[in-house]
Amino acid sequence: MAKKPRKSQGRATVTSIAKQAGVSIAAVSSVLTNRHVERRISPKTVEKIRNVARRMGYMPNINARRLRSGTAQAQNMIIAFVTSFEAPLSLANDLIVELRKAMIDGEGAGPSMSFSLMVELFRGGELQKMPGLLAGDHFNAAIITNTTAEDDQFLSRTQLPYPVVLINRTIARYWGVIEDPQIGAEVASLLWDARRRQLAVLHGSPLTQTTRNRVDSFMRSVFERMGKLPDEIVAGQLTEAAAYEATLRFLKRGGRVDGVYATTDGMALGAYHAIKKAGLSIPDDVAVVGVGDYEISPFFDPPLTSVGVHRSEMGLEASRLLLQQLEQPDLQPSQIVLPIETMLRASTSRK
Repeated sequence: MAKKPRKSQGRATVTSIAKQAGVSIAAVSSVLTNRHVERRISPKTVEKIRNVARRMGYMPNINARRLRSGTAQAQNMIIAFVTSFEAPLSLANDLIVELRKAMIDGEGAGPSMSFSLMVELFRGGELQKMPGLLAGDHFNAAIITNTTAEDDQFLSRTQLPYPVVLINRTIARYWGVIEDPQIGAEVASLLWDARRRQLAVLHGSPLTQTTRNRVDSFMRSVFERMGKLPDEIVAGQLTEAAAYEATLRFLKRGGRVDGVYATTDGMALGAYHAIKKAGLSIPDDVAVVGVGDYEISPFFDPPLTSVGVHRSEMGLEASRLLLQQLEQPDLQPSQIVLPIETMLRASTSRK
């Protein structure tokens, strides 16, 4: 059955929000542009204005375009995929593909709604400096990923004035799609069953909310089983090269390991090269497990065992949540937790 389109109520304006909330136009403008702190507007009034704006489906007017004219003209929504410069762009590829598919299919969107997609990059820890982020004058909605702890703190203090979905971040007032936080425990169980007892976790620095969960759940599970913590191999960046260098340093210093848990498949690739450079074999000497099941992971030598949630699934669910907000702006934020998938391959099985 075809979905009955929602009747347009016209574009929500600063004036109409002020009238509905019973406050001044200046107060509404300050809140919607995140300038309420400097204007000393009370938290109670800020929350009231935001609730009214959400119920009325407010969206910033980008370059004076009539995005919600109330006529039969198509509403062109500009969707931003926001990620950091430091994260490998390959990490964003599947997410962007799924977002584009969702926009083309228009799942959850009204029949008169069209979409444009843009990619916005920021430096880790400097999300708040990204042009147009606070005022919402560059795009109508956003999917945000690869934020650092500093960026997450900024988001926790700020309510962005348009629909947002966070990927692998849990922050109050925001919609989000997150992986099961017990991925690390699943890896610990897998390596234990493979009879590996000298374990190490390889991760980048600084840890994000997601990688911290991956590391912590692994370390807790290993300690519960073995009564000791695994070694940590810390790479200065998130790249394959940094993972290679950190793993090789660890091995050259006499580090003993028969199982390595890399917090991304990309870092696992760096570990592969370091392990082989040190004259060890995979999996006979060292088993390796990654996270993410990248498209190239089955083509590692040997193929990489990977645990976690595929990025395409993350992108699909994030896109659905974003389109749901656009169609029903009065819904309360929620989070979707995606289950763990394990792809067992040759990197964890002795010959």
